[in-house]
Amino acid sequence: MSQANEIIDAYNLMEDLLKKYNGQDLDEVFTGEYLKTQYGYCYKIEETLKLKMKTINKNKALLQILMDKKLIPGIGSVKEELLTIKGYYTVNDLTKHPSFSEKALELLDIIQESPDSLTNYIIKRYSKSHPHILLSSCLKENINYLFFDIETLGLKNLPITLMGVGKIKNNNITVKQYLLTDLEDEKALLTSFLSDIDDDTTLVSFNGRSFDLPFIRGRLNHYNVKANLNNCHLDLLHFSRRIWGGVLPNCRLQTLEKHLFHMNRLNDVPSSLVPEFYKTYLETGNIGPLIPIVEHNQQDIITLAWILSQLYEEI
Repeated sequence: MSQANEIIDAYNLMEDLLKKYNGQDLDEVFTGEYLKTQYGYCYKIEETLKLKMKTINKNKALLQILMDKKLIPGIGSVKEELLTIKGYYTVNDLTKHPSFSEKALELLDIIQESPDSLTNYIIKRYSKSHPHILLSSCLKENINYLFFDIETLGLKNLPITLMGVGKIKNNNITVKQYLLTDLEDEKALLTSFLSDIDDDTTLVSFNGRSFDLPFIRGRLNHYNVKANLNNCHLDLLHFSRRIWGGVLPNCRLQTLEKHLFHMNRLNDVPSSLVPEFYKTYLETGNIGPLIPIVEHNQQDIITLAWILSQLYEEI
């Protein structure tokens, strides 16, 4: 479908939504409630759906990492091959090597210290999209993923209007969405999002390193809210490009949905028109234009979990 047709369809959808939901309240459409914070209110929508998350066995993940002797400074592909011929198959074996034992022991100490320390070590040796980053994320005792995605009024220095987060537990995903019903309450929205993040949280996004997280930090700074968002962060866009970039037409989220999960969204709003749909809600008080924004955001969160699960199958 051409971009022009998408825009026409979006405006037709908005017109239909304004008619359908005229006079209705959010509580008549969503399972939600107004959440009171010290900074005001936001509307919290919560839904739990079936979703079986695939990961990699901790021991298998660790073995795959330890098989890569190139993690040790001074070892490249040629050197690695020579070491293998001499019987040094893993990093553990290198602890007995006359030249590499010290560095091998250092790496094993880092692994013992924490998965996040290992992730930081791997990033210094490889790119942030290297499969070892995914493997190291599986080494935590209790993997606490937080899938997140935001919707905004524009690309820079404008309010965040919706923040969605998802958590996996017992083959279910619980998606919570914090919706801004009044621009004056954005600080309440932001602090509600922060309440879902713990020290052991692994953040999972799609292009979140470049867009979502810097945008969130910018809005927090706008309100002088201090927050530590230096958690381990899996940006699935970069991992997806590494795995499927040469196979698929592109690695946009909805392209991955179509080719990996055979899914096409219906009545979806192009991202470029999300601000206009939200502004129409503000101007009219009609909740209709909010419906596809919330549904779009929820599906983004679910798709993130699908993609991460698929990535674990690929590595």
